[in-house]
Amino acid sequence: MSYELRDSPFFRLKTRKKLAATLKISEMALNTLTVRTDLYVRKWKHKKEKDKWLETPPPPGESHLYRSIDIPDSDLKAVQSRIAKLLSRVTPPDWLFSPVKGRSYVDNAARHRGSIAFWLLDIADYFPSCTANNVAHFFRTRMECSPDVTAILVHVATWHQCLPQGSPCSPILAYFSNLGLWEEIESAVIEAGLKHSIYADDITISGAIVRKKVIWEIKRSIHKHGFKIKAEKELSLIHRPADITGVIVAGDDTKLPNRQLKRLFDLRAERHKAKGKLLISQIDNKISGHLAQKRQVERT
Repeated sequence: MSYELRDSPFFRLKTRKKLAATLKISEMALNTLTVRTDLYVRKWKHKKEKDKWLETPPPPGESHLYRSIDIPDSDLKAVQSRIAKLLSRVTPPDWLFSPVKGRSYVDNAARHRGSIAFWLLDIADYFPSCTANNVAHFFRTRMECSPDVTAILVHVATWHQCLPQGSPCSPILAYFSNLGLWEEIESAVIEAGLKHSIYADDITISGAIVRKKVIWEIKRSIHKHGFKIKAEKELSLIHRPADITGVIVAGDDTKLPNRQLKRLFDLRAERHKAKGKLLISQIDNKISGHLAQKRQVERT
C-alpha cells in the first residue's frame, strides 16, 4: 500500500486523540511519553565490527572507532516504528534508495550504469544535523498538523534537538524533514541533464559530463540547509569505474569491488585449510553470503 504525501494519515492531523489512534497507543500512554525524560539509553557501537558494543564511552584513543547510539525505550520505539511505517508508505521518488523498502545499495549503484562522469558527495554528521526545527517544519508546514500534534511528534521523534541514531523513524524523517534540500538538488540535476541518487547521506551525480558549476549549486544548497560535506569522501571521476555505495559501476556493468573479491578468495583459502565441522560450516556460510552478494550485484 502506497500513497502520496497529502494522503498520509499525518496530513492535517489536528488532535491528540486522532494522533494517538494513528500511532496505535492510548492517549494516556502518549501523554506519558511526552513528559518523560528517561526515554533513551546511550551505548557505543563499533563502526566495523557490527556485534561489538560498549556500555560506557570508549577510551580516547579508540573513540574514532565507535559511534554513539541512543537506544529508545520499548514503548517509545513502538511509536517511532509506527511513524516510520506510515511515512514509508509515501511513494518515494525514483532517485531515493535509502530508506526505501525493496530498494538496495545495489539498486542505488545500478542507477548510474552507462554514465561516463561521476561526482560523489557524503553529508557529514547526517542525523545530528537533522534538527528538531526541521522535523517541526515538516509536520507543521508540509503535513499541516496542528501545533499541539507537531510538538508531540517532535518530542517522540527527536532527542537533544536532533534525530537520534538509534530511532527506527530517524532514517525516513531525515529524508522528509529535508524535502527542500532534496528538491533543490533534483532541480539542479534535471536542469543539467544529469541523474542522481540519494542513499541516506550519500549523494551521487552522474552523466556524460558533470560540471563544477552544478556541484557548486548542490553544495550551496547543502550548506544553506545546515549540512556539511565530508571533504575526504568527495570524489570526481571521468572515464573511470566508480565505487558507489560499495558497488563498482563500469560502463553498463556493476561488479563487486576488489576488496570483496579478495575476501572471497581468502575465505576459500581458509576453507581449504580448515579442520572441524563447526569451523568449516561457519566458513561455508560466509562464502555463500559473499557469492549471493556477487550474484546480486552482477545481475542487477
